Amino acid sequence: MAVDAASGLPTLSMEEVAKHSTKEDCWVVLYGKAYDLTKFGKVHPGGAALIYDNAGKDATALFDPIHPKDIMDKLLKPSLTMGVVDPATIKEEHIAKPPEKNAPATKKKVAVPKEAGLELEIEEFVKPPLAAMLNTFDFESVARE
Repeated sequence: MAVDAASGLPTLSMEEVAKHSTKEDCWVVLYGKAYDLTKFGKVHPGGAALIYDNAGKDATALFDPIHPKDIMDKLLKPSLTMGVVDPATIKEEHIAKPPEKNAPATKKKVAVPKEAGLELEIEEFVKPPLAAMLNTFDFESVARE
């Protein structure tokens, strides 16, 4: 097995990472490194499904907007860094996609009496499901409504 000269970690193909795609054996690629997140998924603050749904994939695009780039190296034991993934082996099917958004909830419309020939409709605010709120900003935004 080849070793990455810069990090001293094994060089892995994405095909090898893709073999670890269950919640019992869960590797996820972030910023070119493969991490064994099998145990971490159970305690992930955002929920286990976010980890396990992306097992065996490169989830960098989903991870990047929410987490600092170096958090995995600070948070996990070095033994959970499985290796560096050869970028030439990453294909489109290996890249994690954001979950499909459900159809938006139908908004209730409240009719406002006609005034001076104008007809207005005000849409009533519908709270999003709790699972859709990811951080304090989301909670605060919903609370303001």
